[in-house]
Amino acid sequence: MLGLAISAANAQNKQAKVSLVMPFCSKQIIANPQNPNTELGNLSREYYQGALIALDSFERAKIAIRLSVFDTENDSMTTVKITQKPSFKESELIIGPVRQGGNKVISVFTKKNEVYHVSPLMTFSKTKLDDPYWISANPDLPGYASILFKHIQSLDTKANIIVVTDKSTIGKSMGAAFKQLAADKKNQIRVVEYSSALDLTLYSSSSLNNHIVVAATNESIINNVMRNIKDTTNMNGLNTYGLMQWMDGKNVDFALWQRCNTFFISPFFVDYTRPDVIAFIHAYREKFKTEPTEAAFKGYDQMMLFAGALNSYGKKFMGDLNEKPIKMLGTTYKFVKQKEGCYQNTYLNILHLNDFKLIPVN
Repeated sequence: MLGLAISAANAQNKQAKVSLVMPFCSKQIIANPQNPNTELGNLSREYYQGALIALDSFERAKIAIRLSVFDTENDSMTTVKITQKPSFKESELIIGPVRQGGNKVISVFTKKNEVYHVSPLMTFSKTKLDDPYWISANPDLPGYASILFKHIQSLDTKANIIVVTDKSTIGKSMGAAFKQLAADKKNQIRVVEYSSALDLTLYSSSSLNNHIVVAATNESIINNVMRNIKDTTNMNGLNTYGLMQWMDGKNVDFALWQRCNTFFISPFFVDYTRPDVIAFIHAYREKFKTEPTEAAFKGYDQMMLFAGALNSYGKKFMGDLNEKPIKMLGTTYKFVKQKEGCYQNTYLNILHLNDFKLIPVN
């Protein structure tokens, strides 16, 4: 089903032992569907369902994967008890937990037993685990700035980059990261916090191409900044960059975004015309009688990637994946070993809004 082909020829002669450790919160949700953990539990269930489609692919390829599933109940003490179970102790790969506290608990086990564990769904910008066995499947927020800067520089080495931030976590994290990049005087980067008096003409260039990064999630601020950009008539070589979270707004103005030549950055993007995507959707519909969500795509992609790598390369498989782009259904994964020792995906999808469609440019 994937370009990352799996076949019996690549298979080892032993069963790969994978543990999925996630906050399904099944008992709490059954007892009270309005439980605060319901959304988290549903995300975990959708991820698991995507992973089951991957296991069907392994089975057809005659590759033996034993999956053990554990419910952390979003509780650190429950997670500790899971690490003491005999079936968990046999793990050669651990996927989960989702939350920061659970990752720290699992990290104690993985470092002792030299087993990789994958953080599957969330971004941890302030979590720096001194753990060479921790794998973050998502870029962190400071990484957004670095990835976007490298992309702009690859196209335009003399770019004039203007970064407008708000007070959101994303705005603060990306703003701080761009300020670090701006410390190198060779980089033409200006970071400004949004105010109602913002005048982008004070920061734009008439001789260089202007690349404006709007690191904001507040809808009112986004709309005001985009109107400011549109009204700046002398903006040379305009390129604007936004976040996929904008799509969730109540007053989305696609026409305005197109006039501002907007690109969107996202850790997730599905091309629904791809044959392997169509095959996955059909398999998911047939098995679960519903449409796959983002979490389901990630469950499929990550089970295929990591369980397949474990089977092909053994427990130390990250040495074979490091810095190699691997295109999956929902994104490309490019893991790079960080200075703290852990591995992090360093790929973001960059999408151009053109004719009211999002077109991948990388």
